[in-house]
Amino acid sequence: MSLDSHMAIIFGATGDLARRKLIPSFYRLLERGELSEGTAIVCLGRKPYSQTQYLERLELENFIEQHDKVLLNQLTAMIHYRSFDLDDGTAADLQSIVDEVRNLNSCGENILFYLALPTSVFATVAATIEPLIDGQGWKRVVFEKPFGSDLVTATKLNQQISAVLDEDQIYRVDHYLGKELVQNILFLRFANEIFSCGWNSNAIDSVQITVSESLGVEERASYYDKSGAIRDMLQNHLLQLLCFTAMEQPVSGYGNAVRDEAVRVMAALRPPTSEDVVTGQYVSTSSESGALSAYRQEEGVPPDSMTETYVAARVFVDTPRWSGTPFYLRTGKRLDRRYAEIKVIFKEQLIDGLATLDTPNLIIIRIQPDEGIAIAFNVRKPGEGHTSETVLMDFCHHCHFGPNTPEAYEAILASVIGGDPLLFTRWDWLQKSWSYIDRLRAVANPVVYYEAGSPGPREAAQLLDRTGHSWL
Repeated sequence: MSLDSHMAIIFGATGDLARRKLIPSFYRLLERGELSEGTAIVCLGRKPYSQTQYLERLELENFIEQHDKVLLNQLTAMIHYRSFDLDDGTAADLQSIVDEVRNLNSCGENILFYLALPTSVFATVAATIEPLIDGQGWKRVVFEKPFGSDLVTATKLNQQISAVLDEDQIYRVDHYLGKELVQNILFLRFANEIFSCGWNSNAIDSVQITVSESLGVEERASYYDKSGAIRDMLQNHLLQLLCFTAMEQPVSGYGNAVRDEAVRVMAALRPPTSEDVVTGQYVSTSSESGALSAYRQEEGVPPDSMTETYVAARVFVDTPRWSGTPFYLRTGKRLDRRYAEIKVIFKEQLIDGLATLDTPNLIIIRIQPDEGIAIAFNVRKPGEGHTSETVLMDFCHHCHFGPNTPEAYEAILASVIGGDPLLFTRWDWLQKSWSYIDRLRAVANPVVYYEAGSPGPREAAQLLDRTGHSWL
């Protein structure tokens, strides 16, 4: 079934996000029949490109794999590039662009605004689009992260955009929520009784949530040095994963019911102490495969920077379901490998003398790169008395569903067009997350150092004092 005909207006359309993610995602929606032929995609940027110059810059053939030429031509016919500078462009100028494109496409009154822009101009854009918000059709505005840098700045920003938009018109992106395996967490928990009945502190020893990156800051140094791992990753992606893992069963699968439960998890977080957090920064290292630079040697990073590129935190959710069960969250740059996963580590339930166990039962939710769900359990080795062996039952997502499952931004765009808020951050959740992060940053000790290309600082292992498990 086709989604609503609409006009999508992308601010910052000359940036990498539009070229690598947004425009290719519109193509996939069109390919799957989820985009109306009457849809118009208005791409706004400062550069005075012609339509031809902009389409050449998009390099769609390079960023859309296995594309169909007919569909690609259909997509390019939907794209309308217009030069628009927020410094001197007015609401009247924007209205003129909208009227012109609407006359060309007959795309109706629905408008999706996508702000592929820095937080610093969010309020300016909100003021510019205000005259276009009233009238017929839906109006939905997508804000990319970061949404503020602490509770004070996030509150101020929210007040500015809330003066123009209602909460149900605001879609704050956390692209991790668009990933297939993240969306599958709720299905795993609540659609399978074999898991839901043991998803609590009686059965679970601890939960480890890891987002490990092998790359450094690359070209993001100017932003990253002001942000660090805590605000760049922990405040949004990891806390969202925590909420999906820890929440109670929603009354329905619709967006606000799920988000209500996520807010309740955030409200139940125990205030952190200095013993609950380790921050680190990578230093240079050499190996047979070559040398890796230190964070302070990256272009654009001050030589005396104390910004953390790694954080590990022990978090407690003080609800009856999770009483006493620690959640270990960690993320970092320049680690030994790139992956994101959730490991649910079960307690040992064993009759004395039955077997010697080397590994606890695990459920592993692999978010990237090899999406899937694995279950590790113990079996008796044949003919070896009470000796056990751990075996793995492994569900491979792309093996079962194929390699062309929707990318995160496809899910994000489809959800906005369909008016489903599930994959987006509500203000009350954001408010509580920043409150927690502000406390955590206040108690965190100065950074320790770890070698680039390593699993992270040794000090992070001290967070596991309750379970005795390493980062499995």
